Order: sequence, then C-alpha cells, then structure tokens
Amino acid sequence: MDFHSIMGRVTTIMTGKRNDDVIADRLNYRYSVAILVGFAILNMNRLYTDQIKCWVPAFFTPNYDEYVRSVCFVQNTYYVHHTEKTPRSYDIKKQNELLYYQWIPFVLLVKAFIFYIPRLSWNTFGLKSGIQIGDLIESSFDYKQPTTDSSHRQMCLDFVVDSIDQYCLDRRHKNDERSHINIFQRSFMTICCLTGKYLGNYFVILYMTTKLMYIGVSIFQIYLLSIMLGSNFAFYGIQVVDRFFRGIHWDTESRLFPKTTLCDFTIREFGHPKLSHEYTVPCVLPLNLFNQQMFTFLYFWYVLVISLNICDFFLWLQAFTLRNRIDFIRKRLHSKKYPLINDINNEMKFQTFTIDYLESDGFFILSLIKENSSDYVMTEVIHRLYIERFLPKYLRERKTSTIYDDIDIKRKRSHLCSLIC
Repeated sequence: MDFHSIMGRVTTIMTGKRNDDVIADRLNYRYSVAILVGFAILNMNRLYTDQIKCWVPAFFTPNYDEYVRSVCFVQNTYYVHHTEKTPRSYDIKKQNELLYYQWIPFVLLVKAFIFYIPRLSWNTFGLKSGIQIGDLIESSFDYKQPTTDSSHRQMCLDFVVDSIDQYCLDRRHKNDERSHINIFQRSFMTICCLTGKYLGNYFVILYMTTKLMYIGVSIFQIYLLSIMLGSNFAFYGIQVVDRFFRGIHWDTESRLFPKTTLCDFTIREFGHPKLSHEYTVPCVLPLNLFNQQMFTFLYFWYVLVISLNICDFFLWLQAFTLRNRIDFIRKRLHSKKYPLINDINNEMKFQTFTIDYLESDGFFILSLIKENSSDYVMTEVIHRLYIERFLPKYLRERKTSTIYDDIDIKRKRSHLCSLIC
C-alpha cells in the first residue's frame, strides 16, 4: 500500500465521497477552497464589527469621530514607524500606503475561485472522453463494501469491467486506425488533448495538464499576495521561522501587517468652500492582528500544497513510464489470489495487454480505482479484463493471423510449383 492509497482511504473516511482524483488534487480544489472561504467569512464579519479605530482631537464631537473612522476606513492609511517623524512628502506617504485591508474578504474569495479553476477544467474536458471515471470509482467503492448485497456487488464489478473494456476497445483507439498519422500530427494531437482524444492517452494528457495547472495556481497564489500586500510575500515565512528560532516574539510592528497607522483627512467648513482644515491622526487596525496570523497560516499552507503538487506530478510521471506499467500489471496478474495466472509465461501477452489493450488511459483509470477504493478491487478488475476480455480476443486474432499466414504459404508454394512444372 503506497502513500496515495493511504491518503485516499483517509479522505474517503472523512468525506464519505467517491473521488476521481488523488489527495494532492483535493488539497487544492477542496481543502484550500474551504479554508479560503472560511477565512473570507470570518474576515468579513470582523471587518464590519471591529473596524479601524482612530484617535481624534478632544474638541471633535462624536459625529466628527464617526466621520474620521469612516473616512480612514474607506481611504487608505499609511505606515510610519513610531520612532520616525511623520513625513510631509506625498510620495513617501504613497510608498507606505496600505492598500489591502478593506478588500481582504473579496480577495480571498477570488483566490478560492482560482484554486477551483483546474478542477473545472478536469470536469469539463473529462466529460468529452466518453466515460465517466467518477461512476467507475463509485461502483468500485460499492463493490468493496462488505455490507452491500452480493448481487449488487457483482453488478458493480460487471459495470466497471464492461465500461473499461468498451473504452479500450473503441476502434478509434487502436493502432491500425492510427497508422496513417505521421509524427507531426501525433505530436500536435498529443499536446492538444481535445484533438488527440483517440490516441489512448487523452486522460493522461488531460490529467497531467491539470496537475501543471494546480502547480501554477498554487505558486500564483503567493505572487498574488505579494501584489496585494505590496511586499515580497515569498520570503515572509522564512522571516517568521527565523524570528521563532531566535526567540523573538510576534512582530507587532510588521511592515506588512502594521497595527498602528496614520490617516490624513480634510474637513471643509460649511459656507466657506475655500476654508478647510487638514488633520493627521493615528489609527489602530485591530483586524491586522488576525490578518497577520491568517496570512502566516496561508503561507505555510501554500508551501505544503506546492510541495505536494510538485512531488505528485513527478510520481505520476514515473508511474506512466512503460516499464512501470508493465511491472504494475504483471504483479497484479501474478498475485497469489490467481494461481492459474502463474502458468502464463508469455511476456508478449503482458506487453500486448498493457500497451495495446489498456494503453495509457486504461492504466490511469485502474490507478484511480486503486487509490480511491482498494488494490483488491483493482486486481479483480485487471484479472477479469485479462482473462475474460483480452485473452479470447488475443487468441482469436492470433489464430486468424496464423490461418492467413498458412494460406499465403500455400499460395506461394502452389505458384512456385506451377513455375517449376
């Protein structure tokens, strides 16, 4: 049992859902989206209940106080360290301006949607394949359940075997139907998975493209935060770890998440349009204490997601190699559960079953069944596909080929005899 299978079972127990992917994918479109939406809801609630608080001159009336809070909340404040003098230059104030705290809930929702885009792509283009992997995994999951009725379990297994067999036997998938395709057409059809639907690697190309999208999206999340916060957020976590190991407490004077800022505003006198008073008041952003902790968590979550995405991408690349696919199928067919299979020593049959019958897509579907149900179910499916579907067709084609070869030999002999005689 490998890492994917273990995590797939844990996720199935936690969610009770049938998945057509692996745990690394669900970290992106399910858990990351849930975390971001949850933070957006919390931040929205705190944003309008615990707004900015500003210190105003004593002669300000309560109405003025409310006005200052609203103005400083709507417009951007700027950060100046408490040991520095208040700058007079507008450019310096603009450089230290905070642009994000009013928009955090909306930005988090946008980030959640971006995380879900690869999943939308996988679902949309997967429907064009002609087979529903989710239905196969759900049937495999039902077959694994010991409480399920035996007739229903058998019906589920038959459905999985029939569906994979029909998909693999599609005449448009076969090599003889693709013999006219040159190397340039094949390369283009492989890159453009929509036109290469019948090359036998449609799901593989689509899935690996989705994997690359997950990697790109997770890296883009950190870049998006750097733009929003106005600083290089990529090294923020390193600074946090460094302060932790040096025993330095939480940075309350953080440039990214300052707790105290300055706000400039103007009050115009009624009846005197040319007469106005400019004020600079210090303000407190209580929400930034929560934001600092939230974005620190998100930073390390993104690092985890990016790392798992990259590792999982290369694990799948290794799994799709021809040698690994053949060894994977041979190991299941030579399992102790089916001792008769051990008498089959023809390596050509294994290679033909893996390369020409299953192809890359068939192997990919079986791998997803293994990781979302169990290795036992996948071994049952492989055995039935090999014994009941592939071998009869393989032996029939070999017999037909032998008959035609004998006929050709007889014709050649007859023709040679006529020439001699």
